[in-house]
Amino acid sequence: MGGSLPPESVRADGTIVKYSNAAKPKSSALNQYVNSIQLVETDKNTGETTLRAVLPSHIFTQTLTCLRDRDWELLFNHVISKKTQSYYASLDDELETFNTFFLENRTNLAKTLQRMMSGTNSGDVYVSTQKNKTVYTFTKNVRTSYVFTSVTLVQEGPLLKLHSID
Repeated sequence: MGGSLPPESVRADGTIVKYSNAAKPKSSALNQYVNSIQLVETDKNTGETTLRAVLPSHIFTQTLTCLRDRDWELLFNHVISKKTQSYYASLDDELETFNTFFLENRTNLAKTLQRMMSGTNSGDVYVSTQKNKTVYTFTKNVRTSYVFTSVTLVQEGPLLKLHSID
């Protein structure tokens, strides 16, 4: 109890768990950058909301809010990636597949996103980055409890977007 945690440990299945201080302060440059971006903006004349995300937690939170509010239009227009938008827009049913997917899977998607947010600090989520994609995947022990086990985010210019939830 009085001692400190080791910097890393190895689980029985060979998984290497690296411990870090979750309360570690962010760099002042990052704080300035994040504070300079208006993440949620509502046009006073039209009432239209614009969402921006620069950190993964922004995407997870924005997606959860859209799921809670059943705001598929906001999710489509401001949270998901251009490539995913193009895919759904190319379908014959003009986004009905998108709306139906999120409506029918709302609860399971929310469970996954909530656990992903908390699991990144507990070792229950692997995070891998390749070029402009970051993939969050549940560990083997956790994934059996969830319908959706992976979330992919992509960098589009200075902002992050949701690419897929599998």
